[in-house]
Amino acid sequence: MASPAVAAAPPTTATPPPTAATAPPAQPASGGGAAAKKLNLVNKPGEPAFQLKIEPSDCVVMPWTKGVTSTVELKITNPSTDPHSFKVKCTDNNMFRVRPPLGFIEAGKDLKIKIFQTSNEIPDENRHFFAIYHKKCTVDESKKEPRNVWKADTKPDGVIRLHASFKAAPASDKPPTPKEGKKEEKKEEKKEE
Repeated sequence: MASPAVAAAPPTTATPPPTAATAPPAQPASGGGAAAKKLNLVNKPGEPAFQLKIEPSDCVVMPWTKGVTSTVELKITNPSTDPHSFKVKCTDNNMFRVRPPLGFIEAGKDLKIKIFQTSNEIPDENRHFFAIYHKKCTVDESKKEPRNVWKADTKPDGVIRLHASFKAAPASDKPPTPKEGKKEEKKEEKKEE
């Protein structure tokens, strides 16, 4: 005999707690308001792993202040016994300048690369990255122009992609100096010539 005081509960479907595979994407820390799709920076099939050492090794944090050119450095170290040529590509040539964008690193040496960033608005997270390629070369090749190594059909010996993250500088009472980064960028360009 059923008890008349107990009403049947409507059927429910249990929802499992989110896991790493099912969790919604995290909101970007800065930049655009909508959730951005996370960049897949894993090497494509057939691309060899990066064999040199690079600092930072996963993400380039770019400081951002409206009207100011910011600069960060990458350090590439060649731990091998052969010289290597490198090439750096970026997602937006209007926003970034890389100095030097190509060059050589002697065996057992390191090299600093400067990245300049100018943007009127803080860039969206999960949109920009830097691709760094390297190729082993001979001592004779390393004494020539690096463009000679990087032909359209050149296959690199290693590739890495580094996420570009943007961190807004805290507001200050001091007005920004927009020409400061431009002067340093022009000095770097003159050194290359």
